[in-house]
Amino acid sequence: MPRPKKLTRAGKYLEHHLMREGRPVITHYEFFRLLQKMYREGRNLYLRYAIPTKEHHNRYLSDLNKAGVVKYDRDYGDRIIRVIDIPEHSPDEVVCLADPLCYISHLSAMQIWGLTDRSSYALICTRPDRKNSVAKLSQMMSDHSDPLPPKKIRLFYIGHPEVVRGRRIRVFESKNSGTSVNSSDTAKRVATIGQTFLDMLQQPQLCGGMPHILDVFDEHGEYWFNEIVSSVDSSDSSLVKSRAGYILEERLELRHSKIEAWKSLVQRGGSRKLDPTKAYVAVHSETWCISLNV
Repeated sequence: MPRPKKLTRAGKYLEHHLMREGRPVITHYEFFRLLQKMYREGRNLYLRYAIPTKEHHNRYLSDLNKAGVVKYDRDYGDRIIRVIDIPEHSPDEVVCLADPLCYISHLSAMQIWGLTDRSSYALICTRPDRKNSVAKLSQMMSDHSDPLPPKKIRLFYIGHPEVVRGRRIRVFESKNSGTSVNSSDTAKRVATIGQTFLDMLQQPQLCGGMPHILDVFDEHGEYWFNEIVSSVDSSDSSLVKSRAGYILEERLELRHSKIEAWKSLVQRGGSRKLDPTKAYVAVHSETWCISLNV
């Protein structure tokens, strides 16, 4: 078995910072940003150039691989770098580290917030659609003071594998992705509590189904009332406001000036349904013009 390659001072600098960060996986973009930091601080590292290039990126990555510090990730392949001596993280953390725009959502977020005792078969995540993701990633890179070399050292719209760390992954993409919050003690991002309730009304089929959602609102809706109203009010969907208005006002008997304002947006006629997966029924809410088909 070949002996590991001995690291240079620069290699030891990179190893030290990778270990100090404590992240088991990083993107090539993050690795190159670490190179730029090293070149700015590179006293006594015997660096021959003022700024790193793509060739330096590849060489240092190869040296660290030969020294047993990094390798390509077993699930993402050469798209993501695995720091070998950092302990493995959960699938939700790894997905969020691999994709800076991704966050845990729907039934998976409901479980994190303690809103449900159900567990989803797949880890459900949300991110912007491809067009908006590319724009957001471009903005993230342009906000950095140091320029990037051409070609491959970029933040890319990444394709997630079907399974990450043994957990099946389902990615939901939206033109208007919602709001999320960073976990204080992990690397994962999760939909805010208001966004989680909004997701229940927008995609109930990803949240355990409308009957389960009604149970969740019955148990937790009053406690999170202000967050729910604020999040629903930010939505452009009058159908979502009709669903929320019926549940909050008629079912839970809760009142708010914003709920009153939603009534002016209700569309008369048509076949608007509380549960989009079920057939229309004649029983409906007069105020919210919605079929109570649950």
